[in-house]
Amino acid sequence: MSAARSWVMLLLLVTASAPVVAQEQDQNPDQISETSRAALLAAERDKKAGEIVPPQRGRIEKMLYGYDNGAGTPFLFQPWHGLKLAGGSFPAGAGTTLGVRFLHDLGPNHPGADPNRPNRVEVETLAAYSTRGYWRGSAGLNVYRPAGAPLDLHFRAQRYEYPQEDFFGLGQDSLETNRTNYLLRSSEASAEAVWKPGRLFEIGGGVAYLRPTIGAGTDSLYPTTDEIFNPAAIPGYEKQPDFLRSDASIAIDWRDNPLHPHAGGRYGVQLSDYRDQDFNSFDFHRFAVDLQQYVPIPDRYRTIALHAAAVLTDPRAGQQVPFYFQPTLGGAQALRGFREFRFQDANSLLMSAEYRWEAWWALDGAIFVDAGKVTADRKDLNLRDLDVSYGIGFRFHSNSAFVARLDLAFSREGFIPLLRFEHAF
Repeated sequence: MSAARSWVMLLLLVTASAPVVAQEQDQNPDQISETSRAALLAAERDKKAGEIVPPQRGRIEKMLYGYDNGAGTPFLFQPWHGLKLAGGSFPAGAGTTLGVRFLHDLGPNHPGADPNRPNRVEVETLAAYSTRGYWRGSAGLNVYRPAGAPLDLHFRAQRYEYPQEDFFGLGQDSLETNRTNYLLRSSEASAEAVWKPGRLFEIGGGVAYLRPTIGAGTDSLYPTTDEIFNPAAIPGYEKQPDFLRSDASIAIDWRDNPLHPHAGGRYGVQLSDYRDQDFNSFDFHRFAVDLQQYVPIPDRYRTIALHAAAVLTDPRAGQQVPFYFQPTLGGAQALRGFREFRFQDANSLLMSAEYRWEAWWALDGAIFVDAGKVTADRKDLNLRDLDVSYGIGFRFHSNSAFVARLDLAFSREGFIPLLRFEHAF
């Protein structure tokens, strides 16, 4: 009985293992080898996946990431308890600037607060000084979406002094060798309303009271303006009235990112009326048009940026436009190969083009050309006899915002390097 049971069990084992053996015998040896190799590779991948370390940002990447997100760069790039380092919006040549801006939201200002909520009120103050004696102090109040309307209100008062403003004479034929300097001091108070009826449109209007004063420049390297030029021949040099200015503007803006545009455009016009409050000698209108267009080349890592601007002034019969309110060309924003305020007159025309390409995720290269002119008579504002500047540039940026630019500009008057913290346009 024991022997019979043993034979039965052996028979069952053989029967149960037979299909497996047959299946193994039917498989191709190459298939068995491939299956084993795939299993080994999968196991190796699983092992490496467990060892991967997330990529680490370098020092510059961390700074720019902080610029975008407000983390790790308090006070330098993002507000810290409402305080932030700031410039004074001084002209080029003001020297090294140190400024502080204080911005405080009077409503909820925790991280989750809605910046677009109705009736948001914000106070803003600024104090700035430069190594060449330029200074500015200002205070403002901003009211956003009062009663839920698509409207912003801005109230501002400021006082500033620019002690070394350059003046080369009036007209396109002014000489670089006639460089002089003067002091411009002014107190201003203004109120402005900006209505945004749609995502693309912006309509603005406002009034301002201005109290400009002209004096002797403090730059010892160059003579004061009244030593080279006849003050009586410069409109507004000998006497400066107070002005009441009223403004009206409209703009269409469809740029993909106003802080760092790659596509779209912005077209804007502004009309200003200046009323002499003291002498009845300097009433005039000022019309400004500014056109920007950004044309992306298909991969969006390259962009053609175009800019055209014109400023026209129109004094009342028998009156004049003060020279310090006349349009100028030259400097960091216009005709970059010439010094700040190099050309000045009643009317101006400027055209610029840049080819920009992404050299690195935080750096764009640029090749640019500017052309423009100033004229005393509006009918002479044409495309003949334009002054030209050109050069190469580098634009530093974070993922979403412009940070700084270095332009190396050339013209018939030489080479000028420009390090600025705002767009050329």
